[in-house]
Formats: sequence, structure tokens, C-alpha cells
Amino acid sequence: MTACAPGTTVSPGTAGPTRPPASVNPPIPSTAPVEVCARFLPSASCSSYVSISGTSHGKDLPWVASGAVTVRLTTVAGSLQLAVKTPCNPASGPATIRENTLVAGNVASGAMGCPAEAGTQEAWVLHFLRGPIEMTSSGGTLTWKSGPDTLTLRAD
Repeated sequence: MTACAPGTTVSPGTAGPTRPPASVNPPIPSTAPVEVCARFLPSASCSSYVSISGTSHGKDLPWVASGAVTVRLTTVAGSLQLAVKTPCNPASGPATIRENTLVAGNVASGAMGCPAEAGTQEAWVLHFLRGPIEMTSSGGTLTWKSGPDTLTLRAD
């Protein structure tokens, strides 16, 4: 008689209950990557920065002055990561810095729908991040220039 229930008798040559094979390699516990603050420039403090002014093609952007944009640079598993909060969604991606030039890699942003004004502001920030960004730092203030646009931030 062949059966799968416990306590059944199995005749020679018939299938019986099987046990799963023992794991050859025991599971290795994984740890979450550690995020460490990184400096945008050697003279800049290692912190988050909040916007205090900005211009687009020489025209002031009043919404930027209210702290609508925050930025932070970290190192995760040996790679620089840029995190940005726009008026609508957060955005982040890999980054590289050569001397005083920041280049953001493929920046991904949140998918939340934005009201018209916040959506326009977010689009400006994401466009700003596409070009190489020339950085200067003085007295706790970080100034970024990307093409004809500027963004000035202070350490938070």
C-alpha cells in the first residue's frame, strides 16, 4: 500500500514520503546599507541644505527663497547619492563630484501628482539637476550654477 499520511507502511519499490534536502549553504544574514553624510565641497559642512534663493535666466524665483528645495549628499556602499526634496515630490539618484562640479546621474522622482504650480517648480528643479552644476561654498552657504540658472542654499 502506498500512502502519504504519517504512520503508513510503504512496500519496497514504492514511493514514500520525502523530506526536503538540507540546505547546502546556510542563509547569510544581510544588513541594510549604511548611509553616511558626504560633503558637497571640502569647505562645505556635512549636512542637509535648504534653498534661500534662486534664479532662472536671471529672473528671481520667489518660491525657492521659502526653503522649497532641500538637498543632501550621502555615501551608500561607497557611492555618492543625491537626495532632493522638491515642492511636490522627493527625488534621488547617483552623483559624482569632480573638483567643484556636481553631476547627478539618473534622478528618479516620486510619482505623486502635483498641483500645477508645484509641478512647474518640480520640473524646474529636475531640469536644473540635468546639467553639470558648478558649486561654490562660503560661510555656510552653498551656491549652485547650472547653465543660466542658480540655486543658493544654506546649511540646515
